[in-house]
Amino acid sequence: MNINKTIAIVVSALLFSTSTFAQTDNFYGTETDTLAAFSNADREADYQQFYGEAEDDDQVLSKAIVQGGNSGKVNVRPTATNNTLPCKMWVILLSDTNDDTIGEEDKFDNLALNKELKGIAQCMGMEISINNITGNAAYNKRNLVNAIHAIKPAKNDIVFFCFNGHGFRWDNQKDRYPNICMIGPYDDTDGHYVLTTDIYNALVALKARLTICLTDCCNSKIGEYAPVRNENTLYSRANTRVSKKRIRDLLLNSEGSILATAANPGEYAWSFGGGGSAFTQSFISQLRKEVSANNTDPVSWETLMDNTIRLARKKTQDCDNVQNGQRYVKVKAVK
Repeated sequence: MNINKTIAIVVSALLFSTSTFAQTDNFYGTETDTLAAFSNADREADYQQFYGEAEDDDQVLSKAIVQGGNSGKVNVRPTATNNTLPCKMWVILLSDTNDDTIGEEDKFDNLALNKELKGIAQCMGMEISINNITGNAAYNKRNLVNAIHAIKPAKNDIVFFCFNGHGFRWDNQKDRYPNICMIGPYDDTDGHYVLTTDIYNALVALKARLTICLTDCCNSKIGEYAPVRNENTLYSRANTRVSKKRIRDLLLNSEGSILATAANPGEYAWSFGGGGSAFTQSFISQLRKEVSANNTDPVSWETLMDNTIRLARKKTQDCDNVQNGQRYVKVKAVK
């Protein structure tokens, strides 16, 4: 498959703005967790605490029995297989960190994703390779193409891609997923943006066992602006521990692909005031919920992405244009 041809796209101009607001949801979407302003030092300690205290399968089973009450019933579905083959996670994080309007939020998201994915890899003993494409010099389509070419996954590997930046759609565009933009608003835009679906197809063509493609950007028409709100950023903390078994089921015992984006056609994607974006931060919180030792529901990529979209929608319900997001999940258990 010719990846250069696959991710090529017709070109146009882009003008965009995001909104900032206070995060009002907590880690599990309940009303009992404590909301607290998070510094980078707090966040670093939080990642290490969460992924550094993973519970083994016996601990998870014991906790599930206790939570089940006197009946002793356990709501944990056993995994059909136990994938013990070597696994490497290949990561591309494309972030518009130098943009005047959303650069700080994209930096926040990029840092959060780096630490989250490294924490998971360390917890599970997986090799990880992260290619961060950020800043003025590196942030371009050529480096994205080169980064995709550089991925050489084995059949048991994972490919993870996330874009944080500006996005748009054409007036007559039929594809529901946005175009991502990799250039400033007053530069020559010829050849500097790519359709999300083309990136997804190029990544799936690499034939890794599991492919995750996320784009956190607007999906509105060119030239539309979203109003900006400056409010304090809050981040929720929850005292919980990760389950290695649940991570294994989610990442090692699953095969297929996931495609998701922050907004439906005609919608904006909103971000905090220096505290990241609604979609990316919701994805991280719901990823943690899905692999938490306190979670006894079956592990599911569908649930993770549906909850991500639901939580991002809830965070933006007071905005002028609520973001609903969309996802495509085609995942099954490893045979």
